[in-house]
Amino acid sequence: MGLWFSNDVLQDVLQEGVESLRKELEAWGVSTFTLNAFPYGDFHEAVVKRKVYLPDWTEPARLKYTQGCAEVLAALLPENGFGSISTLPLGWREGWTQNQSERAAEALIELTRFLDALRTRTGKTIALAIEPEPGCVLERTPQVLAFWKDVLRPAASHAGISELIDTHLGICYDTCHQAVQFENPEEALESLHQAGIPIHKIQLSSALEFPVDADGQSRALRSQFVEPKFLHQTRVNTPQGVIDFDDLPQVLEAGADLFAHPWRVHYHVPIHAESLLDGSIRTTRGDMLRALRYALKHNLCSQFEIETYTWSVLPEAHRPDSDTALAQCLAQELDFIRKQEPGVFDDKA
Repeated sequence: MGLWFSNDVLQDVLQEGVESLRKELEAWGVSTFTLNAFPYGDFHEAVVKRKVYLPDWTEPARLKYTQGCAEVLAALLPENGFGSISTLPLGWREGWTQNQSERAAEALIELTRFLDALRTRTGKTIALAIEPEPGCVLERTPQVLAFWKDVLRPAASHAGISELIDTHLGICYDTCHQAVQFENPEEALESLHQAGIPIHKIQLSSALEFPVDADGQSRALRSQFVEPKFLHQTRVNTPQGVIDFDDLPQVLEAGADLFAHPWRVHYHVPIHAESLLDGSIRTTRGDMLRALRYALKHNLCSQFEIETYTWSVLPEAHRPDSDTALAQCLAQELDFIRKQEPGVFDDKA
């Protein structure tokens, strides 16, 4: 399970010191090896949508926030430990320019220097894991490969820190996000590996999958997943290619002919569920398990995180009605993964 601090909470932790937090986690028998530093502000306010992508990696506030997260994680890691921090894939794509990509790379170079100095000071190694997401500057695996090859590595070479990049920068592969893009998980993971881009963290998550419905009879079922809080990027897989929509209502309003093709929706549904709504709607659980097994078989990643944050906005019949019920749901997800790979994940993973 990912540990996350909004910027306001992060500042409180830094001001008060991390020791009390470390003792509290130890009292619960919890080991800490990763942080989610993607959301900067209040991820639980009434409407989040595109605000989750602010500030982006061209803004000093993003760098400062991530540095603070690294300081906290270093204090929580065991001696000589390794930790990962996931972050947004530069920013939202609309209006993004090549100049902004270069400025973002400069910020990532500065962070790399900071993390290297932190390793020298603490003995803890921390890597930033950039998390591709639908709709962002880096959403598909080929875009990640191009950014590393054409922007990030040249910037690192110019800065004289090429040898530090692979230690402190890499990818967080979210199995929901890449499934939404209709990417083949084995091919995507292998292409990152062949390009020498470290996969520092894998987020185990499932997307919604709406099967072909040429008559449009499932419109009401699909509409149950429309909600105002989070952005639910949707992709429609047609013979001519994948069509992108920034939110589920857009594709529902786009035309009945789209029902003749499969849809996938950025909606982190319970990872143990193969289907929802009495089997009427599928999930991409199969893609998630394929990615997990491929990564383990080829030793591509050692840190895995379950990320289902949409329990509270699921259709009401699938929504936990109390904190206790929510805890039970989260435990069920953790147990599901452990049973897939017996002996791989111990009680502290």
